[in-house]
Amino acid sequence: MNKKELFEYLRIKPASIKKQGSATIITTSNHKYVAKKNNRKADSFEYLQTRNFNNFPKIYSHLNDEILLMDYIEDSKIPREQKLQDLVYLDSILHNKTTFYKDVDDDYIKEIYEDILEKQNTIYQYYNELQNVIELEVYMSPSNYLLVRNISLIYMSLNQSKKYIEEWYHLISEKHKVRYAYIHGNLEEQHLIENDNLYFISWDHSRIDLPIYDLEIFYRKSFMNISLKEILEIYESKYPLNREEYLLLIALLLIPKKIDITSKEYDKVKKVTELILYTDKLLSFLENNSDKSNHHAYH
Repeated sequence: MNKKELFEYLRIKPASIKKQGSATIITTSNHKYVAKKNNRKADSFEYLQTRNFNNFPKIYSHLNDEILLMDYIEDSKIPREQKLQDLVYLDSILHNKTTFYKDVDDDYIKEIYEDILEKQNTIYQYYNELQNVIELEVYMSPSNYLLVRNISLIYMSLNQSKKYIEEWYHLISEKHKVRYAYIHGNLEEQHLIENDNLYFISWDHSRIDLPIYDLEIFYRKSFMNISLKEILEIYESKYPLNREEYLLLIALLLIPKKIDITSKEYDKVKKVTELILYTDKLLSFLENNSDKSNHHAYH
């Protein structure tokens, strides 16, 4: 069913149609809708409803429709800090209501383990080679000087990541059982709408996967505005992480991202500063909340 057929089927008569990013805002005489290309997530919303999770705009499309049509919900203006907290809380509810356990074999465990080792080694080689090139410069640019002066943080973070993934590998190899849930896949501030309720939008990357992937994505995007300790405390109020989940999350977070060395100097300084701040905040969290039990750090 295309857009025209969908409008006719639902008896929608648009008064105005406005493009907004990848979505289209459709206004009628008494209602407002959002239309997007259907990436076949309609069945996912049906699944979420069977799990008693209804925190998304009302959907009018079916699985085979070309257009995903849903209610347009006006976002309330609330402080950023509160919105980020609410987003974490809603994500914990999503995971809580859709969670299940799955037995896994050695190949599954080894694949995750080797994938993370490869990421660690790739990032180490990237920054090591970059450091060697920069140190040959007679006059370093501000961004290069800033990076080389703080490069030890990068290596320290990678070394910590290796310790956490080794412990994860040991624990998960004994259990051979992991917890899955339906994850949003793209958690960030603009994907939460608050009105009469809390609503997730932009479900394009949603899927059944390990819950900690939502937390990794969210912290990387929001670390400047919310601490990891606060995220974990809010999240675990509804969905406590087990030891191996915590270890895997920290191992992933400790792998620094590459910076774009081809960008303009002003942007590069900004990116290097963010990289240093991110790494320093994460290492400080681990130092100030060192493991004191068989569970995890901040308890």
